[in-house]
Amino acid sequence: MAMIYKAKYLPIANKDILLISEALSEYPNKAKRLFREMDTKVKMVEKTPYSCPVYHANPEYRHIILEDHLLFYKVDENERKIKISV
Repeated sequence: MAMIYKAKYLPIANKDILLISEALSEYPNKAKRLFREMDTKVKMVEKTPYSCPVYHANPEYRHIILEDHLLFYKVDENERKIKISV
């Protein structure tokens, strides 16, 4: 059975998500679409944490493309977590 990692949003990620949400408050459909896509892709990464490309500027991180945004994360093997830093 494959090991599933648990996603953990770091405080900086929570802050960025709030800012994105506020910026998209006038575009609720776009916000829903973006956050639905984020949820779907994070669930995928919990199952396959090494499936997304390494971020060239910092190979410690990987990234997920969400419309016109990038979501950055690193895999913590010790804790079996995906640490999301947006």
